[in-house]
Amino acid sequence: MNIELRLVKNQQELEDMFYQRWLVLRSTLGMELGSERDTHEDSAIHVIATLDRKIIGSGRLRELSPELGSIAYLAVLPEFQNRGVGTKLIEKLIYQAREKNLKTVRVMSRTNAVKFYQNLGFSPEDKSSEYLGISHLFMQLKI
Repeated sequence: MNIELRLVKNQQELEDMFYQRWLVLRSTLGMELGSERDTHEDSAIHVIATLDRKIIGSGRLRELSPELGSIAYLAVLPEFQNRGVGTKLIEKLIYQAREKNLKTVRVMSRTNAVKFYQNLGFSPEDKSSEYLGISHLFMQLKI
């Protein structure tokens, strides 16, 4: 598999990425198109994984403070999960965080993905919480 990892280049790619994000993270919950976006999209860095120009994975980094970043909306199409795409996306997002001189990144992980993030060095914080009817846990990584 010749997967390319890079930043979103233009508005059309951004729209395609939002659709891919919705397919993976929101359509399965019965949520409407548009629910995959929030008010922080314009100030965030968006990374995509493409195969033959098709977006198969995506993730977002946003600066919460001069030292803290948030990784969110990690989404890999089901047919490409468990093949290293998510790991590569996280590594690229961590690289982007280092480029911004952030010291820590955090993620709000669905509890079924906690081991994935732990394997990448993230440590869980306190207790879980509910978001969109799914149990989540905040995790962080010093970089």
